[in-house]
Amino acid sequence: MLKNVCILSLFLILFLVFPTVNAQHLKDTIQLNSISISSEKLDPHHSLKKTSIDSVTLAENISTNLSDLLASHSPVFIKTYGQGGLATASFRGTGASHTLVNWNGIELNSPMIGQQDFSMINVFFIDDINLLHGGSSLVNSSGGLGGSINISNKREKEKMHLQYVQEISSFSTYGSYLRAGFNLGKWYSDTRISYKTSANDFTFKNNAIETGNYPEQTRQDADYKQYSLLQEVYRTFKNNEISFRLWLQENDRVIPQPIVVQPLPGNEHQDNQFARSLFEWKNFGDKYKLNVKLSLSYDYLNYTNKIASINSVNKVNSLTGNINYNYSISENVMINIGMSAEENRVNSSNYTDLKERKQLAVFGSINAQLTKRLVSFLMLREENSDNTFLPFLPSLGLEYALLKDKSIAIKTQISRNYHLPTLNDLYWYPGGNPNLLPEEGYSAEGGIKYQSKKELKLSFQSELTYFYTNINNWILWQPDALYRYWSPSNIKKVLSQGIESSASMVYNINPFIFRLNANYTYTSAKNNSQIRINDNTSGKQLIYVPQHSFNSSLRTEWRNYYVSFYVHYTGNRFTNTSNTRYMPYYTLTDVIAGRTFKWKERKVALQFSINNIFGIDYQAIAWQPMPGRNYQLLIRLDLTQK
Repeated sequence: MLKNVCILSLFLILFLVFPTVNAQHLKDTIQLNSISISSEKLDPHHSLKKTSIDSVTLAENISTNLSDLLASHSPVFIKTYGQGGLATASFRGTGASHTLVNWNGIELNSPMIGQQDFSMINVFFIDDINLLHGGSSLVNSSGGLGGSINISNKREKEKMHLQYVQEISSFSTYGSYLRAGFNLGKWYSDTRISYKTSANDFTFKNNAIETGNYPEQTRQDADYKQYSLLQEVYRTFKNNEISFRLWLQENDRVIPQPIVVQPLPGNEHQDNQFARSLFEWKNFGDKYKLNVKLSLSYDYLNYTNKIASINSVNKVNSLTGNINYNYSISENVMINIGMSAEENRVNSSNYTDLKERKQLAVFGSINAQLTKRLVSFLMLREENSDNTFLPFLPSLGLEYALLKDKSIAIKTQISRNYHLPTLNDLYWYPGGNPNLLPEEGYSAEGGIKYQSKKELKLSFQSELTYFYTNINNWILWQPDALYRYWSPSNIKKVLSQGIESSASMVYNINPFIFRLNANYTYTSAKNNSQIRINDNTSGKQLIYVPQHSFNSSLRTEWRNYYVSFYVHYTGNRFTNTSNTRYMPYYTLTDVIAGRTFKWKERKVALQFSINNIFGIDYQAIAWQPMPGRNYQLLIRLDLTQK
């Protein structure tokens, strides 16, 4: 560790004395404003429920992982085992495998378990992120019964851009991040490298020991390391752009025991490695856009457990192709047609032999401005999996402006969706069930949104949405009759409904800028069928789905200084299907303060954070303690040549 710190320190010194390379005059601040793109052409996602996270928030959270970003700035509930541990999403009350994750249009969900670990995605590798709620996710793929989370990368415009970020945090946590981009005529290269390590040895109160006052202990066997590389190459020529991306990463982490278990040092360990490549060709015209993608990826996971004598090795190879053609018939009508194909090959020590899955999808949509106030979206999708045709998937959305200036509009959408059983559901040995049916259901939503008129000083927008999702054939793993092993079955019928509300504001009163973002979600996700005879599960809330969740951020900027306050509330979560046990609610408050300045023609930012400022003692998952008050120092250096 000392060797790595010395190397990084040396690099930091070299970066600071690096010559200016005839850089143009730089301003004293590196504050990033929210990106707003406007066009007279029809937005293909206009009538869909979409949430975006602005560039200011991304810059402020550049060293965090995607799970922390979503928990603090989106309506998605993140089920996390703590820093460096597994983190999955529950979108609109659905399960972790019902939230799709797309990277530049390529799905990242594992074909084995159907989900994505958000702790393995660093914000430093993200240039743009948006969420498509419910049936809106069908524009990318099927299976997102709750919605989809879409991250992407983009080409920078500067001739040269160098960036270095150093993180020093509590619990011996260190992170180093380097980005180097060069624009050489029609070619552009962008390289990002990151390294993060943590002992993760925080103190906590052990509430599993009932001795009156809970004893304070130190978390053991929770350390982790992460190495990442993202290389992008772009080439532009007349009406065309080709690009190649390569994402390499290794995650090495020790999995701590629940505090109710007598720990065995180093009992559980997990090593994840992946290589993701993506080739993309874009062809532009006055009225059309053609996009062709080809992706090849490899995932390796090795999980070991000494007590259980487990050494599980899993290898996944995936090949994905996608063709998408967008054509504007007129300023008021836009059509989109496409086709995608995917093949997954899994070799696992927990399968009896090599397993494959091949999928093919064709889809088409039309987005039309029917009147000056009414916009419609219709999408049709048909898929085939292993030579079996799957349910036909339609989606219809409407948006109507109540006022002439379109500041207030009502929206509605209805769609059908389904989710295939994962390969683990079908083939895991012992316990897999090859006779499982796809989970399928219908979703509908309706809401109202408001967006203020464009003014120099104040901009405000808010949205309120009611959603309804009915899912049949919900897959549930449970012990067999003899309790020898667990096995999945199509048992549950789930009805998830609730309210999503959001508000954002930017108020510019010189020399101050105030930015406010808030999200509140009410989720009633209940099982409407009995799991066993004479059980008490019907009509009960799904486990680890809070009915109430809220997060907000308030950022104040003054010249080169800024201060941000984050508040994150998570309501009670039941831990058993009969709803007789639950984890209590908690409210976390974080504070971030920073300053930007110019030093020898280089942009420098210093940022200091206090997380969980009130030292709340809480557990997101039962018997998995979370850290109390902790600190982070961030140093960010930028050198840009226009």
